[in-house]
Amino acid sequence: MKKQALELYGGHSSRFAWALARFLRVLGNAWVRWIADPLLPETSTVQLWRDRFLHLNQAVGDLFPSLTHVVSFETVQENCLVFRPFTDDADRVSKTYEHIVRQLLSPQTSEVIVDVGANIGIHTVWFARKVGPSGLVLAIEPEPNNYAILEANRRVNNLGNVVPIRISLSSTSGVGGLSVPKPTSMGQVRTVASTRSSNSALVSVRLQTLDNLISSRGVRVSAIKIDVEGSELSVLQGARDTIRTFGPRLLIEVHGRQNLSPIRASLHSLNMMILSETQASKRPNEERRFVLALPSRHHPMDSG
Repeated sequence: MKKQALELYGGHSSRFAWALARFLRVLGNAWVRWIADPLLPETSTVQLWRDRFLHLNQAVGDLFPSLTHVVSFETVQENCLVFRPFTDDADRVSKTYEHIVRQLLSPQTSEVIVDVGANIGIHTVWFARKVGPSGLVLAIEPEPNNYAILEANRRVNNLGNVVPIRISLSSTSGVGGLSVPKPTSMGQVRTVASTRSSNSALVSVRLQTLDNLISSRGVRVSAIKIDVEGSELSVLQGARDTIRTFGPRLLIEVHGRQNLSPIRASLHSLNMMILSETQASKRPNEERRFVLALPSRHHPMDSG
């Protein structure tokens, strides 16, 4: 099964690569713990270098781009995960990775979960185990390399209840572009206007609304996780009928403080009640929050 996964992705496996990437991360953590935190001032520059040392594996991937095509395997909570050790994938292969996402979304047996921005499928695999064979996970990932590893993780774990879909969800259907910042930051791919950026690659992608997708699939949606690097509002605008019809739980990773108000307003217009807003990142150059929302009729204050 692992061999099939490698053939699907087109890369090659290396235990040494993961061992080296792990060593670099341990080295970076030691520098932060014993030097940066106790001895250096808490300036923005120090915080930035602190973050870079914590991700030395990605720095090596930046220096040697061919390493970003190397894949490794890691067993996490009985799931076999395929990932690229010299990219930001390495942050995700941990049983503690974004545990708050799983806690807040709380998938149940037989539910239908839509994982929008599935990346390589770390949450997808976990969701699939929770909903079981009678449930379903629609895993939406537009970037072709991420999608290939997502499909590899589906096959390696023999998950017949996962359907990977390579599209970008938006407010309208059509053709758009994906901005890929660099090969080591594949978790930061985002949908953009079809103009080439000087500092990122642009990949053509098919745009679709969630409403059209769900209508064509004929499924009843229980919960939706959205992580689309700043395009959250556009996804919501294309999912209005789905949300109004099924009243799913929504967990939205909102990128940027400026996007919070529009997201709140959109949720309010859909009769959704925001239950919590949780800080998602401690990085000095990031502002991300997990926003959990339920239909207002489900809120305790609305009962009776």
